[in-house]
Amino acid sequence: MNRSSKMLISLALSTLAGFLVPAGITAQTPVPMPAASTPDTAVPPLIAKFAVKLSSRNAKAGDVVAAKVVKAGRLPDGTVIPKGSKILGKIGSVQSKKDGNGNSLMTFRLDQVEIKDGAVVPIHGLVVAIGPPMAPKDLFGANSVMNRGGTGSSNGLDPNTGQGTAGAMDEDNIRLGSTLQDVSLGRHMDADWTTALRGIHSEIDLSPDVVVKVLLK
Repeated sequence: MNRSSKMLISLALSTLAGFLVPAGITAQTPVPMPAASTPDTAVPPLIAKFAVKLSSRNAKAGDVVAAKVVKAGRLPDGTVIPKGSKILGKIGSVQSKKDGNGNSLMTFRLDQVEIKDGAVVPIHGLVVAIGPPMAPKDLFGANSVMNRGGTGSSNGLDPNTGQGTAGAMDEDNIRLGSTLQDVSLGRHMDADWTTALRGIHSEIDLSPDVVVKVLLK
């Protein structure tokens, strides 16, 4: 082999070496970059407490329903709802225990939020959870630390019935549905976002501080 041939072979080997994987390194298929995540547009329900007293004994259609927001939230469009804002609506229908043959009924729609600065924002609001007032954690009683976990009840009802069970430990621990004694919760979201409460062999008494979780649209 002459000198020119050796130079050509050496050049070819050098060029080929640039494409070889160095010793000790395993060739791998490139890992594709993850697709950009879709922003979470789900809006958590607002947590509020009733600000007015309502009862199926004497309430009537058109009466104002008001609940005070206890934890800042936001609307689906991003509008911030500060703590202390009011969720407002009106009663649609009401029936006392006497008129309902032992069962009572109250329906209402929540249609606006009054922000603390006075601005009023229209909404569709639906109650998806309702329960007894939350008591300070160091008190004894139906809503005390000992009873909030659903392990006991001072109202004589079985905590496993889903009605009249102990109140929530805090605003983040509110069970869906109704935990008000002898009150069931119905929802008509697909129709007109009407909240329906039914008293089972009892009147419906909504005292201030009854806690609600309100889904917004």
